[in-house]
Amino acid sequence: MLLRSGPRAPQRRGAAAVELAVVLSFVLIPAAYGMIELSRAIQVKDQLTDATRSGCRLAIQPGASNSTVTANINAALTAQGFNPANATVTILVNGQAVDVSTAQPGDQISVKVSLPAATVGYVLPLFMSSNSVDSETLVMMRLG
Repeated sequence: MLLRSGPRAPQRRGAAAVELAVVLSFVLIPAAYGMIELSRAIQVKDQLTDATRSGCRLAIQPGASNSTVTANINAALTAQGFNPANATVTILVNGQAVDVSTAQPGDQISVKVSLPAATVGYVLPLFMSSNSVDSETLVMMRLG
C-alpha cells in the first residue's frame, strides 16, 4: 500500500497509540490483577505458616492439648488480621486425628491451617487454582 503525503493525506496521527492502549488494557489489567492476587496468596501462606509454626511449637510441649494449640493459632491469626472462625486447623499425632495430650515422647505431631481463598483475596479469587490458601504442614517430634 502506498502512503500518500501532502495536503490530501488522511490525518491518522496518534491512531496507533490509541489502538495499542485499547488492546493492552484487555491484557494488562487482568495480568495486574493476577499479580496482585498471587502476591496476596503468597503473603497469606507465609502468615498462615507462621501461625502454624507457633501452634506446632506449643503442641510438642508436655501438657498441651488440641484446644490450647487451636487457641494459640487463633490468637496468631487474629494478630495478623484474619478471622479465626474461617480457619480450618488440622492437628495429627502420628497421622491420626487424636488429641496431642495423648502423644508420647518421640511421636510426630503435624499441624496445618487453611483459610478460604474468598476471605483473603484483595480483588477476586479468580486467579487462584484452589478454593483455599493452606499453610505448610509442619511436623515436629513430641518432647519428653
